[in-house]
Amino acid sequence: MPGTALHSSTARSVPMEDRSKAELLHIPIRAGLSLHSTRSSIIGRGRREAASAASNPYYQQAVTDYNAGNFTEAAASFRLSAEQGHAESQYLLSMMYDAGQGLPQDDTQASYWERKAADQGHAYAQANLSFRYYTANDFAEAFAWCQRAAHSQLAWAQYNLGLMYRKGEGVAQNNTEAAHWYRLAATQNFPEAQQKLADLYYFGQGVPLSYETAAAWYRKAADLGNAEAQFQLGHLYAIGQGVEHDYVQSRYWIRQAALLGHEQAVRELKRREYRDP
Repeated sequence: MPGTALHSSTARSVPMEDRSKAELLHIPIRAGLSLHSTRSSIIGRGRREAASAASNPYYQQAVTDYNAGNFTEAAASFRLSAEQGHAESQYLLSMMYDAGQGLPQDDTQASYWERKAADQGHAYAQANLSFRYYTANDFAEAFAWCQRAAHSQLAWAQYNLGLMYRKGEGVAQNNTEAAHWYRLAATQNFPEAQQKLADLYYFGQGVPLSYETAAAWYRKAADLGNAEAQFQLGHLYAIGQGVEHDYVQSRYWIRQAALLGHEQAVRELKRREYRDP
């Protein structure tokens, strides 16, 4: 099979590995609290030793108020629960301070309550605290907190830890470790990690070079809506690398990436217009 490098998401002359300079991911506040929330909501699953949700009426009331759109009341109840040492309330209160939702936006208060929850082992708070240190260019602290969250099986943190190993921020650069943490997140169906793991397999960095394995991970990420993976998979089909050459599949995946706003995919589609029906 030809050894042509995949296209980057920026200029054609930029090697794909330069995309490892992307920022760490941060999960913002989201609507729809629930006592049985998942990764898609703002609720995190940390340790509950401080107080359980079932035994904390302030927390229960706060969730009810939040879901009803009564953010001021929700923030007040989260505050009461947080002051009793409830880690999840501390985390959620920090998120509301970050967003200025139900109370004035306040970075100092957000950081204070985030640290309180993180110190109790709340994985989402630890990952958010890591991101806070990262944006302040304190990579050593960012790595330390990200590592704690990653060991709690939080896929988002595992991905960020892999990225920090890939970039050598807060830790010595190590593609093998990057691949390890990307894989842990990838097996939890975290598409960004699947795409980054595919990159490593494509170039044989930290893992044995394998176009077939790269294509398989790109496909998983593409199926989950990762535009970069869709674009790269489209080019693998175009050149028959790791998959059988298939122009129809190539056009399909590049089109999917373009529909998600992938800039180079949009340009590629325009160049191909004369060949499309």
